[in-house]
Amino acid sequence: MIKDYELKNSKYIIHDVVPCYDVDSTLRMRPVGFMNIAQEMATRAAEPFGFGYDDMIRKNMAWVLSRMHFHFIDIPRWKDELEISTWHKGIVGPFFVRDFSICDTDGMLKAVGTSSWVVLDTIKRSMVKISEFIDMIPEESACHEDAIGTLAPKVMMPRNSSPQLVKSVKLGYSDIDLNGHTNNARYIHYATDCFDCAEMEKMAVSDVYITFNHETMAGETLDLYLLDEDASNYTEELKIARVSTIEGKVGDKQAFCARIVFTER
Repeated sequence: MIKDYELKNSKYIIHDVVPCYDVDSTLRMRPVGFMNIAQEMATRAAEPFGFGYDDMIRKNMAWVLSRMHFHFIDIPRWKDELEISTWHKGIVGPFFVRDFSICDTDGMLKAVGTSSWVVLDTIKRSMVKISEFIDMIPEESACHEDAIGTLAPKVMMPRNSSPQLVKSVKLGYSDIDLNGHTNNARYIHYATDCFDCAEMEKMAVSDVYITFNHETMAGETLDLYLLDEDASNYTEELKIARVSTIEGKVGDKQAFCARIVFTER
């Protein structure tokens, strides 16, 4: 899909237009739209430096997203022309960190994000030690600029809470990605489907935080639980309309946990 790109200060940059299938009825980009962009950009941006999908799979390894935080400053709209950038910041603690930014044609920031990754052994289905793949990542390919000043946090359902079971989804063909498990963007898709459509149109998504804990497979049933939190705990300047945590579980196994912060439109 992405054919033309430029590398500038180790940033991978493309120009694109917001497509109709990534917006809602208000013509604004849905959160899953950002996730779709981020995962494609992450995959493509690694290729020029020799640690893309093809390079990794030859060693029976694959990049797996562990945590993500993205923030909408001004939600892009249908047909908006955008400059989308991504760059990696190397290894930070146990994670490989990659940031993102989206600007309009005038250079005004629309959205920013940061993500934390690990490497999966595609045969053993277990995590690969950093020492086993670090030599594949050239030092000069890193850029240490921050799109968001802090790493994506671990999201957890508050202790002693009683989230409500909203819906259950049987995972199928459309959920599974090239690594053989549920695609990370599908979890955002299901998380936002826990909200009433009319209510979503009255609010704007400000921040999405998500932690991926266990992979899920086709044929499994994903149970989705929702808990509304006290929005007064958030001290941002924007008028917070709602803060919700969504947990996806297969049986007793937590697949993901996400927190979504909404502002008034």
